[in-house]
Amino acid sequence: MKHELDFSGREQLYYQIYDFMYQDIVSGKYQIGDLIPAESEMMASYKVSRATVRKAMDMLADEGLIEKKRGHGTYVKSLKAKSDNQKIVNFLREHREETRVASKKVLNQTVIEADSEVAENLHLEEKAKVIKLERIRYADDKPMYIEINYLDHQWVPEAMERDFSKESLRVYYVNHCHIKLAKAEEKIYSILADERTARLLKIEEGAPLIYVKRISFDEENIPREYVEAYYRADTYYLTVELAL
Repeated sequence: MKHELDFSGREQLYYQIYDFMYQDIVSGKYQIGDLIPAESEMMASYKVSRATVRKAMDMLADEGLIEKKRGHGTYVKSLKAKSDNQKIVNFLREHREETRVASKKVLNQTVIEADSEVAENLHLEEKAKVIKLERIRYADDKPMYIEINYLDHQWVPEAMERDFSKESLRVYYVNHCHIKLAKAEEKIYSILADERTARLLKIEEGAPLIYVKRISFDEENIPREYVEAYYRADTYYLTVELAL
């Protein structure tokens, strides 16, 4: 475990441990059936109490990510949290037997005026203040996709003070904004990479991309997030669950 806790009091310790483990699980560092570190190991590594570690583990269990087997330890049950709404696009691991280190880099994090498309999708007035968060995600050192999130500034004004290269945006919604995303609407396109996107994703200009536009809604059907994402077509595939 290479993560370090912030003991300043700004963030609850159990939440930090939960977020670290959540990221490691959903990114594929752990696979289904893998054992995660024991409570005693986490206590020694993070220098925290058993109660702190246990609360973080309970949160992961509530999300359906882990399960404890008496006498065997705690293992990974699922790579998707129950509240995870991103069920359309899945990462195709070219070498499934290898562990790949997931990371994020913030390219742009600023307050802008909503254009007509962003305003319409978030049900805002045109030129209303929105936070634009643009990140690129990596597997090891390989860039996988670019994601741009647009958020109503009035809903998350403190988001400008956060470091979303390390923190999960989804977990931030739940734990700090008390908003749980309940559903999403997506439009999926096949496009060709422009010069900037190709350079960032280290592919040829004109290479195929999967381009996704997504609006995420909370439990009261309020649009909370508008996303544009550019996925390398050579590393992703689509799976769709159909109810017949």
